Amino acid sequence: MIYISKGKGLCKGINHTLEVIYNLYEDEIKKSKPRNIYIYKDFVFNNLIKEELNNLGIKIIDDLSILTEDDILVITCLGISKDNLKYLKDNKITYYDTTCKVRDKINNNIIKYQNKGYLILSTVDLNNLEVLTVKEKEDLSKINQNTKLYVINYLNKKEELIDFIKDKFKDVIIDDYNCPSYEELINNNNELKEKYQNVINIKDYTKEEFIEYILNSNYTFNDDIALIGELNNPLKELNYYKYLLTFLLFYKDRLQELINNQNLLNSSLINEDDNNIIKKVINDFIDLNKDGKYLRGVLIALGEYIKTKKTDHYLNLATAYETFETSILIHDDIIDNAKLRRGKMTIPRRICQEYLNKGNYNDTIKLANSIGICLGDYGLFIANKIIYDKYQDFPSFNKLLKLYNEIVIKTIKGEVLDVYLPYLAKQQKYNVKEQDILNIYQLKTSLYTIVGPFTLGCALSEEEIPKDLEEILINIGIYYQIKDDILSIFKNSNQLGKTNISDIEEFKQTLMYSYIINTSYKNEFLKLYGKKKITNKELNRVRELLKESGALKYTEDYLDNIYYDLLIRIDKLNINIIYRDLLKGLLIYLSLREK
Repeated sequence: MIYISKGKGLCKGINHTLEVIYNLYEDEIKKSKPRNIYIYKDFVFNNLIKEELNNLGIKIIDDLSILTEDDILVITCLGISKDNLKYLKDNKITYYDTTCKVRDKINNNIIKYQNKGYLILSTVDLNNLEVLTVKEKEDLSKINQNTKLYVINYLNKKEELIDFIKDKFKDVIIDDYNCPSYEELINNNNELKEKYQNVINIKDYTKEEFIEYILNSNYTFNDDIALIGELNNPLKELNYYKYLLTFLLFYKDRLQELINNQNLLNSSLINEDDNNIIKKVINDFIDLNKDGKYLRGVLIALGEYIKTKKTDHYLNLATAYETFETSILIHDDIIDNAKLRRGKMTIPRRICQEYLNKGNYNDTIKLANSIGICLGDYGLFIANKIIYDKYQDFPSFNKLLKLYNEIVIKTIKGEVLDVYLPYLAKQQKYNVKEQDILNIYQLKTSLYTIVGPFTLGCALSEEEIPKDLEEILINIGIYYQIKDDILSIFKNSNQLGKTNISDIEEFKQTLMYSYIINTSYKNEFLKLYGKKKITNKELNRVRELLKESGALKYTEDYLDNIYYDLLIRIDKLNINIIYRDLLKGLLIYLSLREK
């Protein structure tokens, strides 16, 4: 189990402000003409929250004059001056005031003592308040001893520093401010530390560091783990890490099982009676049939777990599916003329490297592609054989085999569209529409990457998945592919583990493509998109055009809309909370992937 403080120890002011902001956003996006939401002044140091607000199109502003009567302003827990509040009322600006009572009192006293000629000091950074922050004695060195001081001693109170100020300056007023949220945070964190052996403070990690730390840790899915934060880590962020941690632990526990079983399969593929040529090409297949992310295998385990609360029967089915994945990737590499896969040379590339300078060019290319086709077919039937050998006596065997074959057939149909539509578009015989691209995503990626594996896992229990869950999984698959399209062009090959120009050279139809061809950038874009042997300079120009035209932003916004919609829909599923956490964690994990 994963335990969090449930907001008791977090800053109630920040939580309240964020709650108002998110509720306003959810209300507005349902309207035909949603109003813009603005926040007055920066109120969080937390980059995750800032990033999320920015992705939602909610902007933090310092200048109230940009607001109109059609906008909404949120006054944060840090408050606002009386003059600015009057400005909002005079200009009929809709606003929501979430000023914290403690900060409101501080604000009023700052004005009071400023008017009396006092210099205002604070022992902590009060963010957007115009006061001088002093944390050490040295910070006071340039202040004249005769200066009148009003000192705000807030939160983590520095008594030694306060005593020094009292001794050094003649006219000093000290106000101690107690924040109940801060005291609750300290107490709550201490309670969790005492109660649980495994405690993780999320402030110590970025999102990427957190993933790496967990995947390399000794934590398991069955461990009791407490997640704690600091005053600036609101409940929403703790839950974010809770969902991510839940999925990462499930993924991590399955990962080693999958790797071991895949290695066991691979070692069985070499037959001592085979001649050296067959052994050589099968060894090439084995080399590619490992070192994947094993995401699809984990989703088979997740499907079984959600239906049975166990993962007793998924392993061989997952190994078959991972082998199926290797097979179609080999075929895909022939179609795309790809050089890299999983950070390694593709099968055709290996043969070309070995023989291209030793024989006829056309004969060598034919050999390279032919062996690729043979090995892809080989893997497909190895996967079928695993299912037959391991599940023929299983109650749901017929259903499993039928479902697996349906997934393969539909994946091939998606690949047909993925290959055919670029040809038609390039020959200008067909104007590819956004819906055409979404159809490819649903047929090829959603089914093959997300829905198919999950459904196979459910089938181990002889149960169907609910329609609302299936629709969520389809959209997670679409999300996965859109993310992949962006990474495939904007990430470097060494980060991806595969080439970053194949989508361009193959004239791949994506949301970015369907957007940019309807802009004034179309002609320049089409001179480069689809070009063979594209240079780094030309690749960078394609990237610039996608940015300048708005195609990248449109696609990223589309991605964000799917993401936030899915989080809401997952919460509405009538399933156990741990299963909802796993699905949200999966989505968050996919949103963070860089390859």
